[in-house]
Amino acid sequence: MPTMHTHARFIARRNAVDQANSLRVRLVPLDPGPPPRSTAVEVDSQCDCGRGFDFAVEGTEMPILDLPLSFYLELTPLCNNRCPNCGNVFVERLDATWSLPPLSASEWSRILAKVAPHAYRLKITGGEPTLHPEFEDIMAEIDRLGVSFTLFTNARWHDPDRLCHLFQHLDGLDGLLVSLHGPEAPTHEAFTQVAGSFAETEANIRRAVAAGLPVSLSCIITRLNWDRVHDMLHQAYRLGAQSVVFNRHLGADAERLAAAPDELQVAIEVISALRASGAPVKLGNCVPQCFAPTGQAGCLAGLAFLTIDPWGRARPCNHATVICGDLRRQSLADVWNSPNLAAWRDFYPEPCRRCVAFATCRGGCKAQALASGQDIDPLAGTWNQPTIPRQRRLVFYEQARPIGCFERKPQRHGMLLLRGNRLAMLAHHTQPILDMLDGESTLQQIEQQHGMAGLELIADLYEQQLIELA
Repeated sequence: MPTMHTHARFIARRNAVDQANSLRVRLVPLDPGPPPRSTAVEVDSQCDCGRGFDFAVEGTEMPILDLPLSFYLELTPLCNNRCPNCGNVFVERLDATWSLPPLSASEWSRILAKVAPHAYRLKITGGEPTLHPEFEDIMAEIDRLGVSFTLFTNARWHDPDRLCHLFQHLDGLDGLLVSLHGPEAPTHEAFTQVAGSFAETEANIRRAVAAGLPVSLSCIITRLNWDRVHDMLHQAYRLGAQSVVFNRHLGADAERLAAAPDELQVAIEVISALRASGAPVKLGNCVPQCFAPTGQAGCLAGLAFLTIDPWGRARPCNHATVICGDLRRQSLADVWNSPNLAAWRDFYPEPCRRCVAFATCRGGCKAQALASGQDIDPLAGTWNQPTIPRQRRLVFYEQARPIGCFERKPQRHGMLLLRGNRLAMLAHHTQPILDMLDGESTLQQIEQQHGMAGLELIADLYEQQLIELA
């Protein structure tokens, strides 16, 4: 893996970008009429974040969390679909490990004991995770530990009624993310390569929804469905699913199912427009901002989350082949601070480091760069060149009272704020401002005590949906 320089040489450029991208805040007296439902009178900004974690960082460099907050647990390599573009990289490697049985429930229990005290959430995946012979025992252990989790599944279940009953009684289950790659059978089954898989998946989605389970759809954008974004949204409505997560195709494409770059751009534009209108859709994985300026936060693999494969080995993400440790034999801290993971974190293409969008984009998908045998995401650097964003302005009522809607997690480098999928790393000196986000102190009082710096911090947190105003 190429080793890049540190970020220090780009601090001057990033400072200029930070200034151009900064929030300008103004307080106005409360109108004599009824209080407004929203205290944000004027917003001139763009934000379309929702893929995994959205990470707001104070300063010019990405801090490394003390330990990961989120974990992908790949329970088994087995799957009853035969997708030629499977996102789980171990499926195509077929190395000696593939012939070994996956970790047992007791072995997963020992690994979970290491990660659960630090886990903000888990994503249970595979292969098809429900095919693990001790799936129910593993789910019971996760639920006993009290960690929230999402199950990523193809919904082709051997005993769907039994599984739905199990899911209903898992307190930590946030929802099911079900793979559905088209609004009709031919489109979906061109990807799964299993006849009848579309009808089976649809039937079990309806069964899960009828059982009161929250279901979202996960759709890989292909050359067969890139122009069917609206149809996929309507399909979600018909099935009772809550949302659709669209993902660009990652990995090798021997079957040539991936959408062409211009097709992918059209699909992303439609997804962004729908999302801006309030539709329950989002782009799930990252694309370079020079390819499609979505404003979406870049990948946090190896920065905030970690993948654990069916044999206990750790990787930065489920699309990466880089092995950075073995949690059967090592502590989580040893894996998190391993040389391979440090090299992964520093793997950024030189052109991307010089880009004004680097702080948001962080170079696109590293796993796709490595899978393509390149030093850069294949979608990067050849399309629309990003420009420095215009300054944004927020106008707040001076008597509005901000309320912090986050959990605090102290870190060596500062204070980490968490709310759902949103993270923000703040310096320790912001603590007195955070203490005033109690719903009692007004913005005018905060300005009197902390000046414009306090208001700018509140504006940033407001845009990241980490505070609300009463």
